[in-house]
Amino acid sequence: MPSLTIAQLLIRRVLSTRRDVFMSLLLPAFVLAGIVALFASTTDTEPKITILNQDKGSYGAMIGKQLEQEPKYDIATVASGSDEQLKQSIEDGDINAAIIIPADYSDQLIAGKSPSIVFYRMNEQLWNASLALSLEAETERMSHAAALLAQNNQLTKESLDELLATVHENRIATQAADMQIGETIANPEVIGLMLLFVLLLVMRSISLIMEDREHRTMARMFTAPVRGYQIALGNFLGIVAVGTLQLFIMVCLCCYLFGYDPGFSPFMLFLLLECFLITSVGLASAIAGLVRNSMQLSNIGNLVITPTCMLGGCFWPISIMPDFMQKLANFTPQKWLLEAADRLSGGGSISTVAVPVLIILLFAVVLLAFGAVVLRPSKQAISG
Repeated sequence: MPSLTIAQLLIRRVLSTRRDVFMSLLLPAFVLAGIVALFASTTDTEPKITILNQDKGSYGAMIGKQLEQEPKYDIATVASGSDEQLKQSIEDGDINAAIIIPADYSDQLIAGKSPSIVFYRMNEQLWNASLALSLEAETERMSHAAALLAQNNQLTKESLDELLATVHENRIATQAADMQIGETIANPEVIGLMLLFVLLLVMRSISLIMEDREHRTMARMFTAPVRGYQIALGNFLGIVAVGTLQLFIMVCLCCYLFGYDPGFSPFMLFLLLECFLITSVGLASAIAGLVRNSMQLSNIGNLVITPTCMLGGCFWPISIMPDFMQKLANFTPQKWLLEAADRLSGGGSISTVAVPVLIILLFAVVLLAFGAVVLRPSKQAISG
């Protein structure tokens, strides 16, 4: 079959020598596996947080108790101290963050006001940005409860306690479910790096096809008694075969050598990345069809890959982005793969990821169809 012959020739070009096997196949997989292991070990470390509760009422203590129930943080509550001491502890590396609940926190709530909590950290990171949002949301929830009672002239400490207890019970049930479907999105760097790795490898393989186009090798292929779809299929199979081998080595190294645990089976991780690989081939083909040479392919490819990875949630949770960016993320395949991985890491079955996977494959079909059309050399190049 001509397509298989074309695919075989493309594989030989990518892996023609031992040096090519090492540089194109083994070295990238080992480097990425090492980076993944480093990120995985970093994200597994629980941040140390000190809570200074200066509030004499019950609502400040309620904030501390709720934070202590979070398994992601190492919480220590102290009754005395100063801002400078906590700042110094952060600078010395003894703790990662400090939370100060002001002395009038409960009084402001009872008065119907919205108090604020002081949150110190050395620099802005994913976990402390998420924690800051949680603190703001918790204070806002209490303020809304107090405002609701005030509207009905029922704002007393007893009524607020009763309402907050009811809200807290319901919130715990919801939060427990969200915690199960949130491991990957909460720490997206690991799988996000894998997706970036896949995109970069595919762009390199597509550059070989661009060389054929520049050197008019592809034009000569179209003059042979071979149909255009067979040429496109052969190039597609060759790139996917090389990418599959690279993915297999990378997943084995990450999961079995470096001990990375995605929260579900390595086989399922491989299948998800394989689906994304097919979509990546379509994306790279579409980009290649819109440029004239390999240099432009590299430049335009970087301008597409990095923003889509950022928008798709590869480097930070989509939930912390503005609403309009969260909507735009739906147009990136990275977002749907991370969602599928997120559901699997939360204990979901294969059926729970059917919709995200189908959307990823739909991206692949559309992009591959477009790429196959625009990568075809012009009639002038074929006749010339």
